[in-house]
Amino acid sequence: MKKQDLVVLKLEWGRKMIIHESLIDLNVLSKDKDEIIGDLACKAEKLGRISSIVGYLQAVFAREELFSTAIGYGIAIPYGKSSCVKKPFIAFAKSNKAFTWDSRSEQKVRFIFLIGVPEEKGNELHLKIAANISRSLMNDSYRERLVQATSTRKIVAIFGEMGL
Repeated sequence: MKKQDLVVLKLEWGRKMIIHESLIDLNVLSKDKDEIIGDLACKAEKLGRISSIVGYLQAVFAREELFSTAIGYGIAIPYGKSSCVKKPFIAFAKSNKAFTWDSRSEQKVRFIFLIGVPEEKGNELHLKIAANISRSLMNDSYRERLVQATSTRKIVAIFGEMGL
């Protein structure tokens, strides 16, 4: 992603953080993607980022049916573009052990980035966010720092360095 794209992202999101400490789970025990997505969506609902968890999850799971959102490097980026999303967000989960994200892909996943964007802003915003995550996490140092991070505050700081 080019610097001007990051500037556009920051302007679209305003000065509000797209990530918040309450949207982070550093100790995911489940190896079931539907359960993990549901848990992260609950966090977004509690924070007031989505108005209807059911409506938002319908959008996410409809997207998941189309193709695997495991992208390599131990990363999955499920997302939902929905009128149920009040404010764009990224929820993050880290598993202590990599697991197979879904049966269509042999990709092992350890980091899950759940993206939510309002339908009216979602024309390309979710793609820009996913591209920024993907580009940043190709860098071994970011992935290693995510592995080593033991607090939500550290995760938020890493996301900030990534332009999120």
